[in-house]
Amino acid sequence: MMFALKLICTWVLLVASCSAVWWSFRTEKLITISWLAFLLPAVFQLVTAFRIGPGQSKSLIVFGCINLVCAALVGAGVWYLVQIANSYRRGK
Repeated sequence: MMFALKLICTWVLLVASCSAVWWSFRTEKLITISWLAFLLPAVFQLVTAFRIGPGQSKSLIVFGCINLVCAALVGAGVWYLVQIANSYRRGK
């Protein structure tokens, strides 16, 4: 049971998050909120880790932190793309 929970809360959520962001940029839909694809699983992982107990859920804490970093990177990338689009729009 614990192994399945850790597997779902780590690798499956990471793959789902990466796929959601990839789809978002590929189809050019929901780009401005694509960073939420990493933030929401990170919150879920960290809440689950603290409910289970820090001693038993080190992988959840690690993957939660990885997702937080990915959310920050994707958020920064989205902000940069929005700034480029705004400056391009103002330049015309």
